[in-house]
Amino acid sequence: MKTTEIKKILDSAFRCAGEFFEYADVLYERVEKTEAKTIGSQTFITPLSVKARVQMRFLKNGKKVSIKVGQMAEADLCQAVERAKGLWRSAKKPRKPVQFAPIPNTRRKNYAIKPEFDLEDSDPRKVIDAVLKGVGGIARSFEKKYAHKGVKINPEVWFYAQDEEKIIADSEGIFKRQTMPRTFLQVHSKVKSKNGKSTQTRVRIADIKGLEALLEPKTTGWKLNRNTRARIRDWMGKACELVEGITLSAAQISKIDHFVLDYNTLGVFIHEALGHNFEADAVKAGESGVADAEGKPRGEVAAHTVDILDGPAVDAKTRRPDMNTGFGTELIDDEGVPVKVKTLARKGKVKGFIHNRETAAYFGKDANGGAFSQLGDSQICRMSNTYMVPATEEIVYKDLRSLIKGISYGIILQGTLGGAVSKDGMSSSIQIGYLIEDGKITKTVNPANFSGKSMYALRFVDGCAGDIRIDDVGFCGKGGQHRPVGDGGPRWTRIKANEYVQLSIQGE
Repeated sequence: MKTTEIKKILDSAFRCAGEFFEYADVLYERVEKTEAKTIGSQTFITPLSVKARVQMRFLKNGKKVSIKVGQMAEADLCQAVERAKGLWRSAKKPRKPVQFAPIPNTRRKNYAIKPEFDLEDSDPRKVIDAVLKGVGGIARSFEKKYAHKGVKINPEVWFYAQDEEKIIADSEGIFKRQTMPRTFLQVHSKVKSKNGKSTQTRVRIADIKGLEALLEPKTTGWKLNRNTRARIRDWMGKACELVEGITLSAAQISKIDHFVLDYNTLGVFIHEALGHNFEADAVKAGESGVADAEGKPRGEVAAHTVDILDGPAVDAKTRRPDMNTGFGTELIDDEGVPVKVKTLARKGKVKGFIHNRETAAYFGKDANGGAFSQLGDSQICRMSNTYMVPATEEIVYKDLRSLIKGISYGIILQGTLGGAVSKDGMSSSIQIGYLIEDGKITKTVNPANFSGKSMYALRFVDGCAGDIRIDDVGFCGKGGQHRPVGDGGPRWTRIKANEYVQLSIQGE
C-alpha cells in the first residue's frame, strides 16, 4: 500500500476520533516472512507468508483505551473508533490520569535499515535449500571426523528471513515509517555415540540484516557464509566433545573459587534475573525487585565496576552505539520514539528504566524508545538488547588466558538453552562447561544448571575479557506478546564464588 493511500486512510480515522477523543494514534505493522523448520525427519517450509495488524489508542479525560484492528482500511478504522467510545465509557478512571510523554524529533518521517541481499529479490526455496544443505553438510563432516566413536548427528533447523514495516501516526500530525530486515537461524545438534551416550547443543545466529546475515551468493544460488559455518561447527563440535564430558561431585563443586561465564550465559542471567525489573510498567505496578512503585531504587544490583545497559550495542570505551546490529535493535519504537541506549545500572546502582510514553509521563521522564508490541498488541515496556559493560578498566583483562590464570579451581560455563525466573532469582540450563585447574582448562564438563539471586549474584563480578557481544539472541515473552531480543556482555566475565550462586552438573 502506498504512503499517500495510508495517509488518506489515517486522516479519515483521526477525523472520526477527533469528534469524541482528545488524542488518538495508530500503529500499523506488516511482516513478510520465509520460514523452514526441521523436526526429526520432517521438514516444514513456508515459502512466503504476510501478516499485518493495526493498533489504535485513544485518550480522553485521563482515560486510555486500545483496540486491535485487522487491516488498514478506512471503514475498519472508523468502526474501531465507534467501538472505542463504548470501551472508554465503561472503563474505570485510573488513580492518576494517563498522559503520554512527547515524541522527540517530530520532523523526521523515514527510518530504514537496508539489506545487502533482500529477501524480496530472492527465490525463497533456493534460500531455504542452501540453509538446510549447508547444515547437513557440516553434520556429515563431523560424523566422518568422529567415526571411530560411532557418532551420529541429527541437526534440527529453524530458519526464517523477514522484511518488516511499521507506521506510527497520531492526531497531532506525527507520521513515521520504519523498514528493516530480520534474519534468524537456530541449529539444534543432537548427537548419539556408539556407547549410547546422547548429547546436544544449540546455536542461534541472527541479526537485523538481510540474507547476508547467514548466506553469501554463489554462481547458482546461495551458501552459508564463513561466520555461519564457523559458529555451527563450533557448537556442533561441542556436542561431539560432550560425548566424553565429565560430571563434578558436590564436593568438587564446593571447591570452585570462580565461575567464568561466556556472553551467552551472562546475557541470559542479566535478561532473566534483572531485565524485566527495569521495565517501567513493572516498576509502576509495584512488581519490580529493583525499585518500588514510585521508582525509588531498592539497592545495588551489580558490582561497582560494571554498568548494565539496554538498547543497541555500544563500544565499551567510547559508548558510541551501533544502530545497525543486534537482534533486538530498532531505530524507533512502536510509538515512534527514537531508540536510545538506556543506562539501567551505573557502577552497580540502579540508574534508569525502560519506558514507553505512558510510563515516562507518569515518572516525569523523557520517553527513551522502549515501547514495543507484537502485531497489533498494546505497546508495552520491553527490553531490546540487555547487556553488561565494564565501568572501569581495572577489571578488564587482555584475554581468556589471562582472565583464568589466577583461578585455582573453577569452571567456564558456556551457552544456555534458556532460563527460568523465580521470585528472587533465576536459573539457566548451561550447555557445556570446562574445568579450570591451576589456571588452565583441563576437562570438558557435562551440561549444568546455574542459578543465582537477582539482586546479589552480579555483585561479585571481578574480571572480564574480550569485546562486547550482544548476539545471544532469543524471544522474550511478556503479557502474551513475544519479541526478538539480544543480550550479552564481554566475551568472558569472571564471578567470584559466593553464597548467592549455585551450580549442579548432570551425571554420566
